[in-house]
Amino acid sequence: MSEEPPGAAGHVAAEPGLDGHCAPDPRQGLREGMSALRGVRGASGERLDVERDAVSGLRVSAGQVFGGDSYVFNMAPGAAGLRSYRLTAEELDEVQEAFVAPDGFDSLVRGMRIRSVTVLRGRPGTGKEAVARTGLHRTGHRTLHLLDPDTDLTRVGRADLQRGAGYVLAGLTQRAADALTPFELSRLDAELRACDCRLVLTATVGVQFADPRVQQHVVEVPGPSAGERIVAAHVAWRLGVAAAARGRRLLARRDVRELLREELQGGGAGAAADLGRALAEAADAVADDQVAGRVRERKALQGERAVAHWLQHMDNLPQQCLAIGIAAFGGEAYEIVASLARDLEERLQVAESPDNPVRARGVRLMGTRTARLDAVHGTLVDSEVATRHGGARGKVVRFRDPGLAVKVLEHIWSEYDEIREVLPGWLRDSAAGVLPTVGVRAAVAAGVLARHGFETVRARILQPWAADKDAELRDAAAIALGVAAKESGHAAAAYNLVVAWSADSASAELQATAARAWRVVFEHDGDEQAWAWLHHLAGIEKVPVVEALCRSLTEYMALDGGRYRSDALDLLDQWAVTGMHGTLRRAVGELAFLYAAGDLMDSPRKPAVPHATDGPATTPRLWPALLTATERDAAQRAEIAALWRQTVNSAVSYGVAHEVLTDWAALVETDARGRAALAALLDVTAADRRTELIVRHLAESWVSGTDGRGAPRSGHHVLTHLDGKSGTS
Repeated sequence: MSEEPPGAAGHVAAEPGLDGHCAPDPRQGLREGMSALRGVRGASGERLDVERDAVSGLRVSAGQVFGGDSYVFNMAPGAAGLRSYRLTAEELDEVQEAFVAPDGFDSLVRGMRIRSVTVLRGRPGTGKEAVARTGLHRTGHRTLHLLDPDTDLTRVGRADLQRGAGYVLAGLTQRAADALTPFELSRLDAELRACDCRLVLTATVGVQFADPRVQQHVVEVPGPSAGERIVAAHVAWRLGVAAAARGRRLLARRDVRELLREELQGGGAGAAADLGRALAEAADAVADDQVAGRVRERKALQGERAVAHWLQHMDNLPQQCLAIGIAAFGGEAYEIVASLARDLEERLQVAESPDNPVRARGVRLMGTRTARLDAVHGTLVDSEVATRHGGARGKVVRFRDPGLAVKVLEHIWSEYDEIREVLPGWLRDSAAGVLPTVGVRAAVAAGVLARHGFETVRARILQPWAADKDAELRDAAAIALGVAAKESGHAAAAYNLVVAWSADSASAELQATAARAWRVVFEHDGDEQAWAWLHHLAGIEKVPVVEALCRSLTEYMALDGGRYRSDALDLLDQWAVTGMHGTLRRAVGELAFLYAAGDLMDSPRKPAVPHATDGPATTPRLWPALLTATERDAAQRAEIAALWRQTVNSAVSYGVAHEVLTDWAALVETDARGRAALAALLDVTAADRRTELIVRHLAESWVSGTDGRGAPRSGHHVLTHLDGKSGTS
C-alpha cells in the first residue's frame, strides 16, 4: 500500500450515531478483505466476450444447422457501442472469388455507389447477404463488418465507424424499419459519408417502408443464380487452382450429381454455398468416391435421432468424451478441450485393474489430433475472442456445424444416466479451475442444460455452486442462471431464485451470487428496480457481497460498449461522493469504482487531429476504459474526477486508489495522448488544496520511481498541469 495521504489517519474515526454517541464505523469490517477487492486488468471484458461466444455457439438457428456460419459480435477498438464481426482475409477472398452474380447485379452496384445506405429486400434464399458483401467490395470497401442483428441504428454515429469500411446488417426487422424515418436516414447518411463508409441492410419481402423517401433506398434483389453454378464456384475456390481438374471431375460423378439434385431442390443461394463448402471439406479429407457419403453423413446429424445414433455408435469412450468436450467448451484451444475430455473419460471409466489396464505396455500411440477431430466432426478455426490483454487466441476447436453442440449436450444430459451423474462435478471442477474462460463456458453449458429440466439443474448445479466459498464458482452460478433465464425459457424461475438468494436470512455466499446475477433482475424488472435491489445489497457488511457488487457494477459499465456507464457512475457517485446513504455504502461505492478503474480496458478513439507521438506508429494501445471515457464526455469526466477525489482522500480506500492511479500512469507512460488525458483528468480532480497535494505527491513518486514503479513522463505531465493551475490561482 502507498503511504497515507497528507492529513489522513490510519484509524477510521467513529462517527456519531442517531443517538449522538459514537458508533463503530461499519467500514472497519471491510479492511481485512480489501486486499482481494482489486479489479484484474481486462477480466470483465474478457468474461463478457467469452460468455457471448459460448452462448452463440450453443444457440441454434435455422440457418446454422447444416453448414452456415456462426459469428461472435464484439466491440471494435475505440467504438462507443457498435458490436460487429470483421470479415477475415479468407472471407474477403470468398467475396471476390466464389460469388456468382445474379441477373441485374451490375445495375444494383451502380445504385449502391450513389448511396451510403441501401436496403436489399428479397425472398429467403436469394443470397441477399452475399450480394451485400460483394456489392460493398465492388464499390471499393476493402474492410467489411457484419453488424450485430440487435444493433440500434438510431445510436450509430461516426465515433463507432472505421473510416472506409463497409457494413452489413442482415435481417432487418419491421420494428427497426419503422425507426428508420427520413430524418434518421438523413442523419445516418451524414455520419456514414463523413467516414467514407456505406451500410447495406437486408430484409425479407414482408418488411415494408411507408415513407416514399425511405423507399427510395430499397432495392429488390432478383432471384438467385443457378444452384449448381454456386456449388461449382465454392468447390473451385476452396480446393484451389491446383485442384481445379479434380473439382470438375468430382462434380461430374454420378453420386455427387445425385446429391446435388436432392439438396438443391427448393434450396436457395445459401444452401448451395453451404453444399459447395461441405463438398470441398469432404474432398480434403477422403477420396472422391467417399465424398458424397461423407457429406450425407454430416447432413444426417441435423436430426435428434441421427445425433443419438452417431453418439451411441462412436468407436470408443474417448471419442464420445471429446465430442462432449467440444460441445461444452468449443471455442477453447484444442489442447484444453482434449484435456477436459480426458478428465471426463476418467470419471466415466471403469476402475483400472490387471484385467482392465489403461494401456498395455508397448502398445503404440494412436489417435492424432487430426484423426480425433475428424472422427467427431470437429475442426480448428481462428478464435473470434481476444484475450484480456488485447491479443489473439489463435486456433480453437469447434464442431463443423454450429448447431451440433447444443444437440450433443441436451442429448447426453437427457439420455445417458452415467453421464448425468458425473456431468455436474465435471462442469463444477472446470468452472473452478485456473482458466477463467473455461469457467465461463462451463457456466453457459450448465445454463443451456436447464432448458429441459430447470429443477434438476437448480438442485444439482446452480444451488451448490451459488453456496460455494469459491467466488469463481459463484460467478459461474450467476452466469448459468442468466443463460437459463434468457436462453432456456426460465426467466421467472431464475428471477425467483435470485430474489430468494438475496434475502436477509440467506448466507453471505448466496447473497453474493444474487449480486452477481444482477442481469436477471435487470431483464425482469428494468433498471430502476435493479438499482434499488443493488442498493439493498450494498447495505450488507460482508466481504463476499461487496466483492460481488464490485464485479457486477464493473460488468455493468462494460456492457454494450459502455452504454450504461453513466448510470453506473451516477449510482457510485450517490453512494461514495454524496455520503447520503451511510458509511458502508460510501465504502462500497469507493471500492466498486476502484475495481472498475483497475479492470476495464479500452482502445482510445482515433482523434480528428493526430497527436504527437514518442516514436514510430504502433498497434493501438489499451487505456483504462474510464480514462478513455473522460476524453469523450465532459460530464463523465467530472463524475470520474469526483470519484477519484473521494477515493484518494478516503481513509478506507486511499491505498488502493493510489495503486490504481499508479497503474494508469504506467499504462500511458509511452503514449503522449494518454499522458495528456490523465493529466487533464487529475487537473480536474485536484479541485481543492488537500487533493492537489495528494495528486502532486503521487506524481512526484512516479517521477522518482518510488517502490520501483516509475512513470516519469506521466508524472512530469501531471506536475506541469498542476503548476499551471497554481500559477493562475
